[in-house]
This record gives sequence, structure tokens and C-alpha cells, in this order.
Amino acid sequence: MKYSIVYLTNRIEPLLHWTLDSLAKEIPPEERGEVQFIMVDKFAEDQGRQDWVKVQLVKILNGFNYVHTTVKPNVWCGSHRLTSEDYFAASNYRNTGILLAQAPMIAFLDDLSVVCPGWWDHVKQAEADQAVYLGTYDKHRDMYVEQGELLYSSHVDPDTRRSKLSQENTDPFPCSGSWMYGCSFACPTEALLDANGFDEDCDSMGSEDYITGMIMERKGWQFKFCPQMKTIESDLHHGFGDVAKRIIKPMGETDASHIILNSVIYDGRSKSAFYSNKYSDIREARNEVLRTGQLPECGIPQHDWRDGQALEDM
Repeated sequence: MKYSIVYLTNRIEPLLHWTLDSLAKEIPPEERGEVQFIMVDKFAEDQGRQDWVKVQLVKILNGFNYVHTTVKPNVWCGSHRLTSEDYFAASNYRNTGILLAQAPMIAFLDDLSVVCPGWWDHVKQAEADQAVYLGTYDKHRDMYVEQGELLYSSHVDPDTRRSKLSQENTDPFPCSGSWMYGCSFACPTEALLDANGFDEDCDSMGSEDYITGMIMERKGWQFKFCPQMKTIESDLHHGFGDVAKRIIKPMGETDASHIILNSVIYDGRSKSAFYSNKYSDIREARNEVLRTGQLPECGIPQHDWRDGQALEDM
């Protein structure tokens, strides 16, 4: 296995066929045996969902190795949560993908997305450079997609990072780890293991992507922003269905999200928080997951690190 692609969703309708159809245009049949597709899905325990996903993958991307799984046990969401409802927990979702990734290269995609031409070439270029390649994205409304190709949309919200560039600048160019957004990027799996995965102290809030990028940069990994490594997301569908709860608590004169950010910028934080009942870091946990196929148990922390509130009361 050379590449693991991690696709994340907590939606009843993730528009999976959009992503798979567009990947089918990008990845030649002769390369698909080298690709592992990991779908981390809130509804993966439902038998009907399992059957539907299998049909989609076999029909559209035959030849892929695939894993369909729920998020790993954690205190914020899923069947093992301590909280009274599901909270936004992107780090636990992303770290589930890292734990299951068999390949030395890993890429991440959000749901509701179409992969644009050139995306796969950039994944392979990231492998050649042994660097972190950051894809760009736009959010569109009223999208009409057929066979993985966007044929029509209305309003467009562009990626603000591109506004810092001239329109002529289309080649990958060096940037800071703070430019990392989780919706589309590729890197050596080792880069994320070095950082101890995505910072789980960010769960229930967000900001885990660029904070983890800054930790990866502190570890010495090089970043490149890639204007031609593009995905297009449906902004309309972001508002459909149940939306996981987010809460950013105030802490002194700032808030919890900035406490973590400042710890990276000013205090030299160089390792993400990763929680497990048994394993000290994500590398140790991943070694065991790849050996056994079992995601690690986790029932900690039982109190919110921000103010000591019992999670069962949240």
C-alpha cells in the first residue's frame, strides 16, 4: 500500500458519490490497488449504511482497498461519549484515519466535495517531495454534479488563502504550517505521527487543523500551498441534518482555542494531545491497531480541561 485517503463524515447524506466519481477520474485503474480508502463515518455501525457504502465503492472505485469505520472511542462523540450529546470532534475523526492508515502517504478529504483535476498528481508530488501539500477549496451553492464533474453552481465563496497570491502563481510554493486546513491535504504519514496526530484538546471547539500544522512545522516538516490541488464543497448541504455542537469557553482574558494556539506560538508546544486508556501516544496506538484491527478504548478525560466541568454534565 502506498497511499491512504481518509474521508470524514458525520452526515446522513455525505454526497459520497460526488467524491468517488471525481476520484475515479483522477486515479487510474492500474494505481488503485496501491490506495486504501478509509471512510470515518458517524453511521458506520448501521448495516444499511455499510451495504450502501460497499456498493458505492465497488461500483465507482473498484480496485481500492477500503475501510469503513465509526470514529474511535472518545469522550466527545459516538457510542462511547461521556457528554449528553455529540460535540464537534474533528481531531478524533482525523486520528481514527491515522490509526487505520496502512500507507506511508496519507491524504484527507471532507465530505460534500468534488475533487478537481490535478488533485491526485499533487498527492504523488507530495510523496516525491516528502512534504506537506495543502490543497485549496471553494464553497459553492446549488451545485449540479454529474459523473464527478461540476456542471453548474451559483454563489462561490473562494478560499481566502488564495487572495494572498497573484493569479499567475499556480505552482506549489512554500508556506507556513498555519495555512493547513483539514479539508484537503496530503503528507507523509510520519509527519502526523511526529506531531502525535491532531490535537484532541481542540475537540468540541475546532482549529485543530492549523494548530496541528504549526506543530508539524515545529517538528521540521516543510509545507507547500497548492492552488491547483483543489476541491469544491457544497455550502448548501453544510446546513442539512444534525450539526455537532461546538463550544469555545472563555479563559481569563482570552478563550480556550487561543490558549492552545498561544501554547504553540509562545510556549513551544510540540506535541498534540492524544487520549487513550492504554497508549502513551498515537504512534504506539497505531502499531497495535495495525496489528489487531481494533481501535483503542478511551474513557478519558472525564472532565473538561478548560474549567474542570464533568463531561457528563455537558
